[in-house]
Amino acid sequence: MDKTSFFRGITLASVLLALVSCAPQAFVIRPEMRTPSKSGLNLTGKSMAVVYLTGDESRVNQFNASIANGFASRLEEDYFGGHQEIGLFKMEYEKGSDYSAKDTLVHLVMESGKDVVFLFDLPELGTPEVGEPLKLSGRRRSPDSTYISNVAIPFSTKVYVYDSMNKEDKVIGFNGSKTLSTEVYSDGNTGKDNIAVRSMKAIPAIADKAGSLAANTFLSNWKQDYFQVIYYEGSEAAWNRGAEYAYKFEWDKAIKEWLTLINSKNEEKRACAAYDIALGCFMSGMPDLALEWLDRSDKDMPVSISKDLRKKIKEYTGR
Repeated sequence: MDKTSFFRGITLASVLLALVSCAPQAFVIRPEMRTPSKSGLNLTGKSMAVVYLTGDESRVNQFNASIANGFASRLEEDYFGGHQEIGLFKMEYEKGSDYSAKDTLVHLVMESGKDVVFLFDLPELGTPEVGEPLKLSGRRRSPDSTYISNVAIPFSTKVYVYDSMNKEDKVIGFNGSKTLSTEVYSDGNTGKDNIAVRSMKAIPAIADKAGSLAANTFLSNWKQDYFQVIYYEGSEAAWNRGAEYAYKFEWDKAIKEWLTLINSKNEEKRACAAYDIALGCFMSGMPDLALEWLDRSDKDMPVSISKDLRKKIKEYTGR
C-alpha cells in the first residue's frame, strides 16, 4: 500500500488533560481528515490503477486514452501530491466480454498489484455538431483563420470500480454523458464536414479535461477531527521532544523519539509510547502499522483513549 497522508490544514488546540503528578498527560490536535468521496468509496491510503479499453476506431482509442490519463492525473493530485503513483494500463476490447463483471476487475487487481482498479469501457462518441462560422475582428489574421466555428462533440462513457479492500466486495458502475466543445478556425467557406474532421485534432485535450472533471466524484472530502497525544511532564526528555514534534505535525521525528521509550521498565509508559507511535503511523499514512502498535499498547496496559483511536483508524480506512 502506498504511504499517503490522512490529514491537512491543521488547527491546534493546546488543551492539557492533566491527571496527577508523574502521570500521563495529553494535548489535543485538530487536523482536517480525509473522508469518503462523493462516490461513497474511501480511497485514502490505497494504491490505484486506471485501465482503459481500446477497439478498432482510432478516434475512440485516442479519446479513451486521454480521458483515462486526465482522470488518473487528477486523482494523483488529490491523493499523492501530484506524484505519478497511479498505474495507467490499456486493454484490448474483446467482443462479448462483460467488463463490469467482478471476476474481470478482480483479475485486474491481481495483474496490477493495486488495491483499487478503475476500468473505462469503450466510449460512444456522437457526430460532431458544427456551428455557423463567425467572422473574427481585431488584429490581422491569415486568410484561412478569419472565421471560427464552435464544434460540439457529444459522448457517453462507463466506468467500473472495484476496491479490493471495501467490505461490500462488489463492482460499482458509473455512467456519464457530456458534450465537449472545441473551436476550429477557417476561411469562412470551409464545409462543415471538413471542419468536423479537423475538430478531431482537439480530442486529446478535451478528453483529458473531461477525465479530470470525471475524477471529481472520487476526490476526498474533508472534516475536522481531534486526536490526543500522550506525554509525561518532567520525565524522560524524549517525551517532551516527541510531544513538540507531534504538536508541529512532524511525525517522523516524533516517532523516533517515542521509539526510544518503548522498552521502558514501566508498563504504563511502554503502553503510552506505543499508543503515540500508533497515532504517528496513522497520521503518516500507515494505518496497518498503526493498528499493530495499538495491539502492542493494549497488550502492555490498555490506555483509555486507545479504543477511540482504533475506532477512528477503522472509520477513515473503511476497515
